[in-house]
Order: sequence, then C-alpha cells, then structure tokens
Amino acid sequence: MHWIVILLILVMACEKPTDKKAEAPIPVQLVLREAGADTLASEPGIDAVPTPEGEPNQIQIQWYRHPQVKNLKKFNIYRSEDPLGMKNYQVVGSLQANLPGQVDSIYFDTQDLRINVRYYYYVTAVNKDLLESGSSDTVSYMLTEKAAKLSLNGNATVIRKPKFDFEWWMESGNTPDQYILRIERFFNSEFHPLVYVNQIKSTYQTPQVFHLEGDFLRDLLPNGKYRWRIDCLGREDVENQYFEGSESNWEIFEVIWGN
Repeated sequence: MHWIVILLILVMACEKPTDKKAEAPIPVQLVLREAGADTLASEPGIDAVPTPEGEPNQIQIQWYRHPQVKNLKKFNIYRSEDPLGMKNYQVVGSLQANLPGQVDSIYFDTQDLRINVRYYYYVTAVNKDLLESGSSDTVSYMLTEKAAKLSLNGNATVIRKPKFDFEWWMESGNTPDQYILRIERFFNSEFHPLVYVNQIKSTYQTPQVFHLEGDFLRDLLPNGKYRWRIDCLGREDVENQYFEGSESNWEIFEVIWGN
C-alpha cells in the first residue's frame, strides 16, 4: 500500500496548477486635453459641457478604450479638491465597461459642481473578479462663470442677410481675456459638424458684441439650421493638465438667404 501512496504523491506533484492567479487590470489611459481644444471639432479630453442657461456646466472626463475591456466590469471615476491628498479622492461615479459600439469612454460629472473650484480626477478599471487597477493620470478643471443672455441679431431665429451681430453678457461683470464663438451645422443631436470657430479678444465690457458680415457667409453657411455658443477661456496648462473655462448654452438659428 505504501508504494501506491508514494505514487499518488508523485503524480500530484507533477501536475501543473490549473488555477491562474487573478491579476488587476492595467491602468486606464486618459485622453489628455490639448491647448486650444475648444477650437477643435471634437474638443477632446477634460472639458466643460454646455448646459441650459441658469444651470452650471458639467465636466467631461474622457479615456481611450481599455485593451482588456472584455474582461472589465466597470470604470470608477474619482474626484477631489485636493491634488495631493490621495485619501481625499472619492468615487464620484461609475461607468459600465464594454458598451456596444463604444470607442472612447466619456463620463459627465454633474455632482454638486461649483464655479471657481478646481476639481481633480483620475479613473480606474475594475474587472469581473472585482480587482481594481491603479490610477490613471490626474487631470483637473475649474468651471468659471459662463456667458448668458445670448442674442443673435436681436433674438432673431431666421437669418436672411449676411450680417450677424452676436451678443452675450457676463452677469457678474467679471469678463475673461478671451472668448470663442463656435457655430455648428445642426442636423440632429448626433450630427452637428463644426463650420466656424473664432477666438475673440475681450473688450472687458458687458454686453460683449461680435460682428460678422460679408457675402462669404452665403458660402460658409448654406441654407439650413445651425447652433452657436460662447466659450469663456481661462488657464490652459497642458503639462500639468490644469484647465479652466465655461461654455454657454446652445442657441439655434436658421439661415434662409434672401436677395
């Protein structure tokens, strides 16, 4: 009998283990914001998000599709007002992983945001074994007051001549150094390509008015529906990923060129 026991021990010792030790996912890679991102078609990276007038902007956090996404359960988004105090970061939201058709992942923070407060973010991945990755890069954004009371040609909704007077207010009187006027062709909420963008130096007055006129507008803006907004530009520090600003609500108008 002893030789049977010895044989069993030898066989068991030679067998390879079948259980592979579970490992945490690799860290998330954020889409880092570039200087001048407000002038780009897609506005990638951390950013303010337009909201109706009277409501604070949301903050967008964006990351690339995770290479292990098929084995992930969710992403956790952490936020703090203290960049160095890791214990002060709290989960502000989560996003389900591996959504159909998803290339980049985007989370919109809406939780108790205040203007003139800098928020720091990082993202982690959680796999199906509930193991969490290390943190991504840290990015930050500070919301500033947004432009309000937007008006085009005295609140016109239809434009028939190539003459535009864009007007907006900073209700507190605190004006930024620069604004961005953004016009998009509005087909629907999913398709709205950028057709015009201009960085405007502030006059430090309110209301601020920007005039645009000329027959070139007939070619730039063919008949159809459009939308426009005003971004307030603040600090842009790409190296440290510190940004600030705001984006107004969208205003819709239609172009029907006359003679």
